[in-house]
Amino acid sequence: PSSLKGSNNTIVTMSNAQGQSPRPPYLLLSLLLLYLLPSPSLSLVAVPPPEIRIAKLPADLPAIQDCRRSAYAGKPVNLPAAKSFCNADQIQKEGYICIIARNKKDGSVLGTADLSTKSYVVNNVYVREEARKRGIARLMMEAVEDAMEKPSTLKLTVMSKNVPAVSLYKSMGFEAPGVYGGLDALSSVTPLNFLMEMEKKL
Repeated sequence: PSSLKGSNNTIVTMSNAQGQSPRPPYLLLSLLLLYLLPSPSLSLVAVPPPEIRIAKLPADLPAIQDCRRSAYAGKPVNLPAAKSFCNADQIQKEGYICIIARNKKDGSVLGTADLSTKSYVVNNVYVREEARKRGIARLMMEAVEDAMEKPSTLKLTVMSKNVPAVSLYKSMGFEAPGVYGGLDALSSVTPLNFLMEMEKKL
């Protein structure tokens, strides 16, 4: 606040219209920052990356089955293919491995990807809904590639309207060979949904 000397040498303080001294600019700036910044309860908490590795059977089997059953949460699992997926029947056979994304805190499995070590076909690429958009599918696919002998060709099938999956595979270098390339282009301009093959040479 500014001040003036009166005729009797007393100090007279200049006040604002409300009778209060004006607030210094830095105080107003601090209040503005407090308003704009999120409160600790609402701020995003960094989620540690999961452990990506080849599943150890039978030790990891219950956690894998629990992960896959989350795909049918609240829904009946009646079809044989759905039951086989949830039970992880395929990886219990010779010639298959399963890449898992494991939560380091509680040991739960967040995602899985099965690989045939004979045909080099990857399938059952699945990530729990609450763990999506964290790059887990990409990390598992990279681990699948690392587990393969080179040179070789990694193959998979995906529905053409599964845009997130198709986009991921294309970004990793997968292509739709032959007639499947035409189906991919056709699917982008029509409502038709095709089962499409994709492959990547390693």
